[in-house]
Amino acid sequence: MEEKYAFVPPRRQGLIFQAALAVIFGSASLLSLYLMVRTPIGLEFLFYLLAALVAAALVPWAVYRWFSLRNAAYLVERNGIRIRWGLRIEDIPLSSVRWVRSEAEVRHQLGKRLPRPIGALPGAILGSRRLADGAVLDYLASDFNKLVLLATDERVFLLSPDKIEDFLYITQRLMELGTIAPWQRRSQNPIHLLNEIWQNRLARLLLGLGLLGSLVLLAWVSLMIPSLDEVYLSYASEEPAPPAFLLLLPLANSFFFVVDALVGIYFYRRSLPPLTPLSAPKVADPSPLGKHYAYLLWGCSLLTTIFFYFAISFVTYVE
Repeated sequence: MEEKYAFVPPRRQGLIFQAALAVIFGSASLLSLYLMVRTPIGLEFLFYLLAALVAAALVPWAVYRWFSLRNAAYLVERNGIRIRWGLRIEDIPLSSVRWVRSEAEVRHQLGKRLPRPIGALPGAILGSRRLADGAVLDYLASDFNKLVLLATDERVFLLSPDKIEDFLYITQRLMELGTIAPWQRRSQNPIHLLNEIWQNRLARLLLGLGLLGSLVLLAWVSLMIPSLDEVYLSYASEEPAPPAFLLLLPLANSFFFVVDALVGIYFYRRSLPPLTPLSAPKVADPSPLGKHYAYLLWGCSLLTTIFFYFAISFVTYVE
């Protein structure tokens, strides 16, 4: 019977921190929008607009890191180790692992602390650093106080299993036993997924047109606002609204585009064959409808842009 063990990184502190970041960025975006629509057209107006867009763009970033930590795991088997962190998956043959040690032991031997990745946050210690001797440190961890170094032929992974002693003992014992059917070294990260999508002509066309349409709509309304005195944002509205309120429509369209794009990428990922050990039988496409769902969502973002275009045209025409 093949031995399989699953370890998870410490999650509670990181999940709370990433959720708080998402709430803070979302609140900052809404506050910036509120201040923007109450500010006359000018530099201050543009500042609030830029702040709203930047804060809104950081919300999906924080949410992705929350989900990545929520589903992160280190899977140790007789033939290899699989690291799963968000859209990134690393399949490491156990035969290519040189050694595994705790960070405290390595720090004691070196007499200094290892360099930390730039932008590391609680629950998201991610990134790479290169040492003076050329060695690459690849962080996939959530807690600096529970770090384990896993040295392979190509780089050193820094992980944070919740039960460090068990992880070290089991990994070293399986290394001593040797592998039966070695895995093939495979690596999958978000960049690979985006490259896969970019190579798909239909996906590239739908996403490109959706992004272009959102930017054109935002630029069109921004140039139109200075020439307007007031607008009516509903058919039965009795009181006019400031022209700046018109920007809410292209911003809402941009929000729908981002949501459609991210959910579409999720479905597209589900349609790709999973990474499997070399000894396992090849697995067919597990969800062939995933790509169709992605195309449908990306196409809907184009239709949404068209609807917003007619809505803005109607509002300005009536005005």
